[in-house]
Amino acid sequence: MNERWTARAARAAARRGVSIVALAACAAACGGAQEPPREALSADPPLGGDEAAQQGASATELDRGIAYIKNERYEDAKRHLEKALEHEPGSAEAAYYLGLAREKTGDRAGAEVSYKRALEGDPKLEAAALNLAALYLDEPPRPDDAIAVLTKALDQAPDRPALHQNLGYAYALKRDVASASKHYEASLKAEDSAATRFAYGAMLLEARELDRAAAELKKALAATGDDVAMLATIGRMLGPARAYADCVAAFDRAIQLKPEAEFHVRRGTCRHELGDEPGARADYQAAIKVDPRFAAAHYYLGLSYLADRKPQSALAALTEAGKLGGDSEIGKRARAKVKELSARPR
Repeated sequence: MNERWTARAARAAARRGVSIVALAACAAACGGAQEPPREALSADPPLGGDEAAQQGASATELDRGIAYIKNERYEDAKRHLEKALEHEPGSAEAAYYLGLAREKTGDRAGAEVSYKRALEGDPKLEAAALNLAALYLDEPPRPDDAIAVLTKALDQAPDRPALHQNLGYAYALKRDVASASKHYEASLKAEDSAATRFAYGAMLLEARELDRAAAELKKALAATGDDVAMLATIGRMLGPARAYADCVAAFDRAIQLKPEAEFHVRRGTCRHELGDEPGARADYQAAIKVDPRFAAAHYYLGLSYLADRKPQSALAALTEAGKLGGDSEIGKRARAKVKELSARPR
């Protein structure tokens, strides 16, 4: 997986809040930055002296460039990879690694040129296609360009799951749910994984196809191990997908691994939707024990007391939520509820 792309998408998704289709897609899909296989020895006739010398010099510079990339010395890598291409202009591998080094040093335009050059030299170089598509899918996204690159790559390797996965994400950016679904399903047919199910479910949730989203997210949950972040993210999505029992199950596992206040509140809201108000209230109270300053826990505890017709307890909890919440949405809602309750005749 391309760690560069995944981390960037995660940060962008965190800023967007609920709209996490990009995070889902990239956590599972945007798989550039992988090393292409080195070419095997062939039985071709020996090269002439000058040509052999040029290819030998190119191979030496290429090996040095790759070594510098592995040690994250990208400026040094670029120097050697540029020399490799001077000796052997048609080296797709050198062009690919130069693209990677350029991207790592912030030269996105140069990286794009290098990845294109790599694909001109070797259209089957999947890593170059994936990295070029990842550039196009980054912000600001250019999904049409990504689709063009990935479609050509699929002509060379029709059953590659990563290519289908990225195409699914690209079509999702265009709000083309049918085409996105086609490629997510092709990816799953080639290689079923929790990450791909998660990406597919996130796309469907974004498209408000709740039943289909819930079905994919449940499968993703079943296949997810002890990854707290993934369990919590799936749980956060299962609630809006109205799969409340599965939401509770996801947070059961997350809380067992890491009892965070937010996890308790999320599980509490799903228990509330299932009609389990005592269980919901117990979660809100547990959240307050974990973090007494977590405004959301006090807010939902207040709502729970209101549902149970305990206005004084509700008023105390909501007042605390209003104080702790400050100018956040929770703080504003809590103060509005306090004002509403205070205006009621006693």
